Amino acid sequence: MKLKIIPTTKLKGEITAPPSKSYSHRAFIASSLAKGVSIIKNPLISGDVEVTLDILKSLGHRISRVSEDTYMVKSNMGTIKPIKNVLNCKNSGTSIRIFCALAMLIDGGLSFSGEFLKRKRPIIPLLDALKSIGGNYDITDNVLKIKRKGKECGTIELPGNISSQFVSALLITCPLLNCKKTNSITVKITSPIVSYPYVKITLDVLNSFGINIQESLNSKKVGNYVISCGQNYRAQTFEIPGDFSSVSFIIVAAVLSPEDSQIIIKNLNFDKPQGDQKIIEILQKMGAKIEVSKDKNSISINGNIKKYPLTGLAVDVEDTPDLFPILSVVGAYAKGNTELYNASSIRGKESDRLSLVAQGLSKMGVKVKEEEDKLTIYHCDQLEGSEICHENDHRVAMALTIASLFAKTPSQISDIEVVTDSYPNFIEDIKNLGVQVEKLE
Repeated sequence: MKLKIIPTTKLKGEITAPPSKSYSHRAFIASSLAKGVSIIKNPLISGDVEVTLDILKSLGHRISRVSEDTYMVKSNMGTIKPIKNVLNCKNSGTSIRIFCALAMLIDGGLSFSGEFLKRKRPIIPLLDALKSIGGNYDITDNVLKIKRKGKECGTIELPGNISSQFVSALLITCPLLNCKKTNSITVKITSPIVSYPYVKITLDVLNSFGINIQESLNSKKVGNYVISCGQNYRAQTFEIPGDFSSVSFIIVAAVLSPEDSQIIIKNLNFDKPQGDQKIIEILQKMGAKIEVSKDKNSISINGNIKKYPLTGLAVDVEDTPDLFPILSVVGAYAKGNTELYNASSIRGKESDRLSLVAQGLSKMGVKVKEEEDKLTIYHCDQLEGSEICHENDHRVAMALTIASLFAKTPSQISDIEVVTDSYPNFIEDIKNLGVQVEKLE
């Protein structure tokens, strides 16, 4: 679907935060590893999470919808038969990385295909780490085959500076391993973990499902995880929290509006370890007016960039890479310049996000300076509308859509359906807040 985005001046209304993509992946996978029946409330079920659900169903797990926002997972754990089919992971990094590790639990292992492999996104360090527990793999641009040979369990060494999903994959899998000569496995992290809050999300889900892991990291997020073998996942009722990553786009839209705007966002749990709730602190430091009501699980944004002008900052995005696209947009509207640094891991996401965002803003008349691990965005008095290119990256699509809301001329975006990967109601929500969009085709 192709849309025309009409520039607007103000936004008003109330929305409910969509479910967390990260929690949804992990909760469904943990449910599949627990004998019995689990209930998942308010999950995301589209995009990459749908890839995870399809793989779980291929492995024999039964997943059924029992009400509008509640799903039941009946695990097939312990009776999974060898799978001959090649599992299509599309471009879902979470899916392929976690299931590569879980292949260690399945006789004959698993085979994967998908856009992820064709794009040569990072996975080799994880595959090499799995060799320490018997992993054996063969990989091409089209297919990855991996299985476990034997029950040896050595110390696993893993770099943390490429993808936190490598760490999460091992934390999910290792508690279920049977080892010959040891009752525990040590995962040694050899370089600082990027996107560390996502590891905390993994640990939060695992703890809810009865898994115990000892974490010992220094201030640079280097150290060890000690994992007892032979643990059992416990079937659970788990509620998915609202997603700070997704609502960051709505928060920024309100903050950047040139006239008085007010938006209330509900369904935000501040007690969960979502790193992207840092968007609130960053915007407040820049000058935005945002009120947090933790007791009501909500925030209120009073927007008017003329009344509450923003000032550019230097922001470390190592732990919050999913905020990079929308913070780049903020930089275009903030006075002075905004530096987003420690951003090299962003190049290995669904697209080379650093380069793609830089190109998108440049097309809109924004001056940017792209470096290997940093993007500097300079204030732009007036953005121009453009033909948005997102290369099927949902976060880039949403970020550039928000940038276009306050441009001088309309913009167009094709294949907007890509936003369902994390925020299925994105277009509906911005329309309800006052944005005008026209369907072109």
